[in-house]
Amino acid sequence: MMSIVKLEIDDKDMSHIKMNIFNLQIQSLNASHRVETQEMTDLDIETIIANFEKINWRQQRVLQLQMDGQSSIFHVIHNESHEYLKMTLNAFSESEQFEFKIESNIQLIFPQRELFGLLTRKNKEVFVIKRGNLEQALQSLQAFLNQDKQQLEHIYLKSKAKPIPEAS
Repeated sequence: MMSIVKLEIDDKDMSHIKMNIFNLQIQSLNASHRVETQEMTDLDIETIIANFEKINWRQQRVLQLQMDGQSSIFHVIHNESHEYLKMTLNAFSESEQFEFKIESNIQLIFPQRELFGLLTRKNKEVFVIKRGNLEQALQSLQAFLNQDKQQLEHIYLKSKAKPIPEAS
């Protein structure tokens, strides 16, 4: 004997589940010194990561230097919340390492102690890293795609920490 179960899901029951569907805009430079913009919609996390990893950042950096003023940009938008993460390659970085400006409209909230530690105030800051490396860009992208604000806060705070100078 076989029984059939009918499952009905009300939209209200699904309101707590966040859909991780994104739109992606990639502005890149090509060998014929033209700016190309690709727009893709309704992508999942794996597809976004694959698109980021397949970009030849070294080539983009060289082309940016040749086309002074043009930028390579990787811009991801969460369909539901309209939050975004935008990474712009800086071809004019001082080191050989890739450098990105990583920015988002996500507001991070940090507690700040005042008045001898007796009062705690909440500071709101927007996620912006002006001189991030490739690793920070990829970590920020993964945290953003997974909607992991705690990880974004960690990346942001780590980027703002000043390195301790070595004693000579």
